[in-house]
Amino acid sequence: MGLLNIHALLVNSQPVSAQSVINSLIFSFFTTAFFLLIQFFGARFYTRCHERYSGFPLVFFIVLAALSALALVSTFLIPGVNYKLIAGVAGGVFLWTSLGEISETMGWYSPGARSAVWLFLLSTAAWLALAFIIPGIPVPILGFLSYPLLTWGILLTRVRVIKKWGAESIAAVVLLLVTAAVSGGSIVAGVLIGTRFAAIMSGLVFAVTSWSIMEIIWERGMARGPWKAKTEDK
Repeated sequence: MGLLNIHALLVNSQPVSAQSVINSLIFSFFTTAFFLLIQFFGARFYTRCHERYSGFPLVFFIVLAALSALALVSTFLIPGVNYKLIAGVAGGVFLWTSLGEISETMGWYSPGARSAVWLFLLSTAAWLALAFIIPGIPVPILGFLSYPLLTWGILLTRVRVIKKWGAESIAAVVLLLVTAAVSGGSIVAGVLIGTRFAAIMSGLVFAVTSWSIMEIIWERGMARGPWKAKTEDK
């Protein structure tokens, strides 16, 4: 299954109708709501377990890495291009959570380090080579790697901007506005394309960018992140 096989999933040959718009919005809404709920409650759950058990991050890392590998293997076993791609992207979510977020809390990785930028650029170049130069790479594998790269790129941009200019700077405000534009544009794109897969992906992009917007707001001190204990405010 090559890269061009997802054309039918991303392009709707039928004219956009009110029903297709409603369906796209519904799929995008539930994807966004599910992702953000997992992020909020997952952050709370992880923080509380980490406070009680010092070895919990390593256990959580292993569990998520195993789920990521299981999702990747399932892409070769389940039928249907839609399900293969969704399983691949789901595996990418687990992969990023384990290698990106959990590794950062364990001190294995720092998004503020310059080496992280170079590693991201090399990883992106490798993905582009797999997608457009090396033939025969299954699309679910590309989907599996796409989510970590998308989230990683958004994270690095936010961290580097805030680290260099500060959360209260004009640059941070511009970043906030650009991220909001991308967030809203993803939903519009999903509606215009009109397929279920496009709606799910647009909802996922909307959720990731919305979370990044909230991260900037938390950095500016306008609200408290869900992982912070109540005692930190006292």
